[in-house]
Amino acid sequence: MSSLPERETTVSVIIPTFNSSETLKLAIQSVLLQDYTDFEVWIIGDGCTDDSESIVASFEDYRLHWLNLPYNSGGPSMPRNEGLLRARGKFIAYLGHDDLWFPWHLSELVHCIETSNSDFVSSLGARLGPDGVIGMIACPHWPLALHEIISPSNWLHRKSLIEVIGSWSTKKRWGDDIEFLKRIISTKASLDWRKQLSVLKFNSSKWHLYSLKTDFPQTKYFKAMLQDAKLLRDELLLEIVARISHRGSILQEDESPLYKLIINRALSFYGRYRWPLNKFMHWRWRRRAGLV
Repeated sequence: MSSLPERETTVSVIIPTFNSSETLKLAIQSVLLQDYTDFEVWIIGDGCTDDSESIVASFEDYRLHWLNLPYNSGGPSMPRNEGLLRARGKFIAYLGHDDLWFPWHLSELVHCIETSNSDFVSSLGARLGPDGVIGMIACPHWPLALHEIISPSNWLHRKSLIEVIGSWSTKKRWGDDIEFLKRIISTKASLDWRKQLSVLKFNSSKWHLYSLKTDFPQTKYFKAMLQDAKLLRDELLLEIVARISHRGSILQEDESPLYKLIINRALSFYGRYRWPLNKFMHWRWRRRAGLV
C-alpha cells in the first residue's frame, strides 16, 4: 500500500470499519471494480484489533489509505470524521464495510451531481436478508417517514457541504445518519437522486454479521457481480417486482402486528435519537449484530 501522490482527486471514499475484515475485503473489491477510477479511499478503523490493516495492505493500491483509531468509539461517526479531515476529493462517498457497490455506482452519482449541479445525490439500494430482498433504499423524502430506511452507502455529496453543516455527530449512537441528513436538508441544499440500483445493503442485525466466521452473505453476491453485474441487478429488480406484485403494495421489510406498529410509532414520536432511547437502540443493534 504505497502513498498517494500529492494531487487532487474527484471522489474521496470513506469506509468506517470495526473488526470485520472478511466483509471489508469484499467492500474494497467492489470499490476497485468501479468503472470510474478518479478516487481515493480512506479506510478508518474504529479501534480494530483484527487483521483489517493487512487486508487493506494486501491490495497494494496507492489509492487505498488505512488509519486505525486508538480506541473503539462504538459507531461510524468518528471514523467518518477522521476520513473527512484527510479527504482531498471534491465529492465525498461513503461505504459500509459490509455493503457492496455495483461497478457503475460512482460514475452514475458523479454524473448526476455534476449535471444537476446538486449538493447531495443518492441512488437506489437493495436491502438483502437471508431470504433475499427485504426492502429498498430510495431517495430520502422529507419529512422522513416513520419507518423509512436511509443508507450513507447510497450517498455522494460535495465536500464543501461539510463547511456548512459541520461533521458527523459523535453524540448520536443510533440514527446518526438521520441527524446528518436533517442538517443537510435544513440548509436548503440542492438534492437529487439517480434512479439506478447501485448498492447492495446487508443489515448486520439481520445476518448477525459480527458473529459470523464463515459463509458471509456478501461472498455469493460479489461472485455473481463479477460474473455479470447487470444480470444480478436485473434479477434483483425482478425479485422486487415479484414481491410487490404478490403483496399488492409497496415492498416492506416486515409485516408487523398492530401492537408493534403502535410501539414503533410511539418510539418515533419520542425520537429514536434522543437519550435514553438512543442508547438503548444502539445497544440492541450491537446485540443483534453479534457485538454484545
